[in-house]
Amino acid sequence: MSPFRIRDDRLADDALVVVRGGTLDRDGVRADALAAHARFGEYGISVFGAEDEVAVDVLARDRLAQFESLVLMTAGAIRGAGLELRPTFRRPHYTIMLPDLERDVALLLGCENVQKTNPHHVRPEDER
Repeated sequence: MSPFRIRDDRLADDALVVVRGGTLDRDGVRADALAAHARFGEYGISVFGAEDEVAVDVLARDRLAQFESLVLMTAGAIRGAGLELRPTFRRPHYTIMLPDLERDVALLLGCENVQKTNPHHVRPEDER
């Protein structure tokens, strides 16, 4: 097991964070946090930071095209819930840390968010 690789970076509170491709649900968030714990020894979920809507569009087209919809929050909403938004791995990757798993999953689910249709969604059968 190796720890999360951390970089020196901080998103502004009004920056957008793509929290999920698909829907924001307790079981999915919890499963991802458990997988992170098995690999890194800490509970958290992978997310992408985006300075603005243009950066969200780039992520939607490049890294998240397999998802029909995306869940967006601001960095400030995440921090306002008392959750840590840790800059991990390569930019624009971040990890929302969930040390008290059940409580913190509930806090994350309570954050103000917007579900947005991904205009760049490509179904697997369309890639052939």
